[in-house]
Amino acid sequence: MHRSARSPHTVHRCLSCRLPGTSVWIGLLILNLSGTSCTGRSAVLTGADRLIEEGWYEMTGLEPAPIGVVTNHTGRLQDGTHLVDALMEAGLPLAAIFSPEHGFEGSAPEGARIYSAGESYHGIPIHSLYGVSTRPGDEMLEGVSILLFDIQDVGARFYTYTSTMARTMEAAASRGLPYVVVDRPNPIGGVLVEGPLLEPELSSFVGLYPVPIRHGFTVGEYASYMVGEGFIPGGADLDLRVVEMKGWRRTMLYEESGVPWVAPSPNMVTPSTAVVYPGTCLIEGTNISEGRGTERPFELIGAPWADGARLSAYLDDLNLPGVRFYPTTFTPGRPGTSVEVKWDGQPCDGIRLEITDMHAFRAVVTGVAVVSAFRHLYPDEFAWRGAHFDRLAGVRWLREGIEAGLDPLELEGRWREATDQWRNRASSYWLYP
Repeated sequence: MHRSARSPHTVHRCLSCRLPGTSVWIGLLILNLSGTSCTGRSAVLTGADRLIEEGWYEMTGLEPAPIGVVTNHTGRLQDGTHLVDALMEAGLPLAAIFSPEHGFEGSAPEGARIYSAGESYHGIPIHSLYGVSTRPGDEMLEGVSILLFDIQDVGARFYTYTSTMARTMEAAASRGLPYVVVDRPNPIGGVLVEGPLLEPELSSFVGLYPVPIRHGFTVGEYASYMVGEGFIPGGADLDLRVVEMKGWRRTMLYEESGVPWVAPSPNMVTPSTAVVYPGTCLIEGTNISEGRGTERPFELIGAPWADGARLSAYLDDLNLPGVRFYPTTFTPGRPGTSVEVKWDGQPCDGIRLEITDMHAFRAVVTGVAVVSAFRHLYPDEFAWRGAHFDRLAGVRWLREGIEAGLDPLELEGRWREATDQWRNRASSYWLYP
C-alpha cells in the first residue's frame, strides 16, 4: 500500500540493461547472498521493487502522469534493472531525470560540479542538481507532473543525497506536484542515533536540518520528518507518498537485507564503509587522510608524520565499544575519487579500524576519539580545517572540546541527552519495527 505523507512490484530482468558507460558499476555491485532466499528473492523488497511488481497505481494511488525521476546509478531493482528502464517498460510516461552529487552514473568525484546540459538517457533529459543549482527550476520541471525519488542513502546527515531530496521536495511543494519516495534500507540500521544535533547557523548542503549525525531514518522516513516538522516551505500542502519496503527491520545489518549493494559514491565502497562513515568523515575537517582513493576509505586513517603503532595503542586503551585499531600504512589517491585527496600519492602511517561488534559500535564517538588522538599525540603537525569540521559536526563546541583536550566520552555525554530526546520525537515518523 501507499502512504500519503507517510508510505510500494518485481519483474525479473537481466543485468545487461544498465546505464551507459557503467561497466564500472558491475564491479561495484556486491550480491549479498546471505540475505537471499533459494528462489533468488531478497529478504527485503525495496520500494522500487514493490512499485514495479505490485503496480504504479496500487503502490502510489496516483494516476499515471509525466514523471520526473530523482535518481542515480543506485536506483535499481534487486535483479539489477534500473528503475528508469523498469518504469519505461511498464509504459509509464517519463519527462525528466534529476541527478545528485556524483552524477547519474555515480562516477563523478566527491565535490565535483556536474553540468548535464544536453545529456539524456533513452531520450529522457538529465538535469544535474549538483552544478549550477541544487534545486530544479521551472525549465527543468517543464512537463513534469509527479516527482519520484529513488536513491540509496547511507544514514549520515552530511551525505548530500537527502539534501537533494529536500530541495526537490521544496520544488514539488511550490508547484503543487505529488512527491513519491520509493524507500530503501538505511545501511547502518535504524536503531542507534548518534552525534550532536545540527545548529541552524551551520546549516548547509552537507546538513540542512537539526538532526543528529547518525539519524536512523530511511529516506522515506526522513522525507516524512521534513514535512511533519515544517522544514519544507509549503510542505503542509505537499502530497507526499512513501512506497514502503517489505521485510525491513530497524535492527538489520545491510547484508541481512539481501539487497545488492551498489556503491552510492566512489568512496562508499562497501556496507562497512557506511558503518564507520558517520564518525570518520569528521577527519575531512582536518589535515589527516581519511583514506580516500584506497580500497578502504574511512577505515584507513593516517598521515606521513604519524606512527600507527602509537596511535592504535592509544586508541585501544580507550576501550571504545565494538572496535579495535591496528597499525597500518597506505597511500591515498586514486584518479576520479575526489576533487581533493589529502597526501595524494604519499605513503601514510596510521590506523585501520576493525569493527568487532556492528551493533555495539558507535561511529561518531569513535570518529571523535580518532581526531582527538591525532590532536593529542601530534599537536605540532595536526591542523584543523575548522569551518568544514564545524559544518560536518553541526556544532562548534565539538571542535572546541577536542582542542581543549576533553575526553571523547565526555563529549559524547554532552550530545546524548539532546539526541535521545530527538530520537523519541523522531520515532513517530518510523515506518518499520
